Amino acid sequence: MGITAPAPALRLLSGRRGLMLVTILFVNFVVWLDSAKFSLLNPFWSADLHLTPVQISSVTASYLLGYFPLLLLAGVLADRIGAKQMLIICVIGVTVLSATMAFVHTYGEMWWRNFVFGIFFGFLWAPSQRLLSVWFPGALGARATSTWMSSTLIAGVIAPAIALPLANHLSWRDAFLIVAALGVPALVLLFVFTANKPEKMRGISPDEVLQIRAEHHGAEVREKLTFRELAAALKNRSVLTMVIATGLATTPTWLSGPWLPYGLITLEGVNPDTIAWVSPFIALIPVLFGLINGTLVARFFGGRTRPWLALGPACGAIGFILGVVLHDSSWVVWGLFIGAFAFLCDPMFWGTVNSYWAGIARPEVTGTLNGAAAALQVAVGWFITDLSGNWVDTSATGRAQLDTIWIVGAVLFAVAIVPVLLSREVRVHQAVAAAPPSGPSHVRTPEVAP
Repeated sequence: MGITAPAPALRLLSGRRGLMLVTILFVNFVVWLDSAKFSLLNPFWSADLHLTPVQISSVTASYLLGYFPLLLLAGVLADRIGAKQMLIICVIGVTVLSATMAFVHTYGEMWWRNFVFGIFFGFLWAPSQRLLSVWFPGALGARATSTWMSSTLIAGVIAPAIALPLANHLSWRDAFLIVAALGVPALVLLFVFTANKPEKMRGISPDEVLQIRAEHHGAEVREKLTFRELAAALKNRSVLTMVIATGLATTPTWLSGPWLPYGLITLEGVNPDTIAWVSPFIALIPVLFGLINGTLVARFFGGRTRPWLALGPACGAIGFILGVVLHDSSWVVWGLFIGAFAFLCDPMFWGTVNSYWAGIARPEVTGTLNGAAAALQVAVGWFITDLSGNWVDTSATGRAQLDTIWIVGAVLFAVAIVPVLLSREVRVHQAVAAAPPSGPSHVRTPEVAP
């Protein structure tokens, strides 16, 4: 009996699906860069439009008000019509809305512009997750999703270096127009290098299609599901508890968007050019962590996802509390805990929950499940962001004015851990290359633990 040599480990960026992944990463980077610079330039547009803290929080929250209903709708449409089509709608809308900032001159115009922007932005999240689940099963999917999560976070690394110098030396409107231009190549890449399922990718080899099928452990992955099948997935108790957990786990990070730059530039008086080169180093921490998150999930806790999903919001709570305790410390240290340590929750939670959905249900419903969870998350985010302007304590001095905001965020982080622990366990295993099509599959897909 001959001995078969072990197949090499699968790589994320190999074959046509590697090009698809690069496209998804670039599209998400461009769209999130557009969103990141809005919050980052808060001190500029709020001063130009003469807005109060309450109006600032209202304008920021209007984007979330448009965003959260579309998250669920886009997820369902991605599963029923196609994720690629949803991403094309997203990029076109975000690009046009970013360019319209040149024509905003009043509080009302800013509110409505941001509201409509949030609608188009809602077509990004769940369709991206859906494509990754179909193209990257098992632990390879955890690596792909974590890498994708980093592409959303890296926008926060790059945004200060791009947006702040432009706003400081030209105008904040110029910053929006320049970033809007990146939507054109993103749209071209979407048309050329994405497909709703491997069989429909132009130029993909039959061997690569068979490889992806083997990684799904023989299960047929369909391009479209019926509404009855989508609704059935929502009846699972662990799906419902994890949807609730997802709705709370990363919600407090929305508070950092408007109030972290406000605390540094408006309250602390830090030069925007200084923040432009210091902020990327702070924001790079969660980005780099996201690149190894998938590997850590597969290697620690026996591949169990639930402990990792609980650790994410725990880091968020600790980061916000330390931001309160250290509000009189160096602004770099303050920003490190609020903008980096607390943000570890994003790659740890969002970089893992997709594998949880695929294990507790099936890959084809990840669009709907991610849409439902993200919609709840943004709905709560809209609620607390809209109220957050009332929590600014103008009787305090410096960054202490924002302490109540961080305390509320820390409490939400902590509460999110409870539904995670109430959810059923899902384990992911490190994937290896599949055997030839004629032989048995050696790929281990997510398992639901008893």
